[in-house]
Amino acid sequence: MKWQTIVVVLFLSGCAMQLPQNADEFRKEIPHAFLGSVQNFDANRPFRDVAKTFQAKAPECLNVNVRTIERSNTSSSNILTTYKSTVIATDAKVELHVQRHMQGNVIVPGKEPVGGHYFLVVDVTPLDKNRTRIVVYGPSRGADSLNRAVKGWATGENIGCPDITKN
Repeated sequence: MKWQTIVVVLFLSGCAMQLPQNADEFRKEIPHAFLGSVQNFDANRPFRDVAKTFQAKAPECLNVNVRTIERSNTSSSNILTTYKSTVIATDAKVELHVQRHMQGNVIVPGKEPVGGHYFLVVDVTPLDKNRTRIVVYGPSRGADSLNRAVKGWATGENIGCPDITKN
């Protein structure tokens, strides 16, 4: 079994038996979850620009399917992971929700919300005219390329798509 799959199972099993069914529950659970992480950073970029970038890049880059196939002498694994992004934008806040649904050789305890289990939630709020606060809720391991993309989109330093196969 691929280590990322193990991380997901451990991460989710570290949460209460009732897994988060929405972004608010995910935000509350992640600081206490095994391998959970909350990261804060500020971007020297206007909130409106960050919001537009998230609205454009999330659907373009994060609504994807990834198939992972691994074989050894004793077993094989075939997993299809479907990522789904949702951006909710108001004048005061932008939320990015990334969910993922895994099919195949993976066991995930608990009820899965519509769209898949929450994998990453990002809150974006203005600090002042030219600075924006970003708070990222997610796993401390297994989401590096996604975290780099979110930071690049927020700062404007790199607005490319992440290599989701690296998550």
